[in-house]
Amino acid sequence: MLVKKFRMDLVVEEDIIIELKAVDTILSEHRAQLFNYLRLTKKPVGLLINFGKSFYAEKYLYDPESKEISFLNSKNNFG
Repeated sequence: MLVKKFRMDLVVEEDIIIELKAVDTILSEHRAQLFNYLRLTKKPVGLLINFGKSFYAEKYLYDPESKEISFLNSKNNFG
């Protein structure tokens, strides 16, 4: 049986998880991976950044008490 291992790409200041991708489109499985990291580590902020065809980033907030993840914003360029 093959066991998959997942590792967070970056953790900044012990509070922010950054998941990096280089794909054409961010998929729900990419978000699910970040959400699992947030829930398991109880870190408050997660960034999903795509360097694929064009830069795109999503920011999420995690509340460990309610166990809810909220979408904060997205950015599709550096401006």
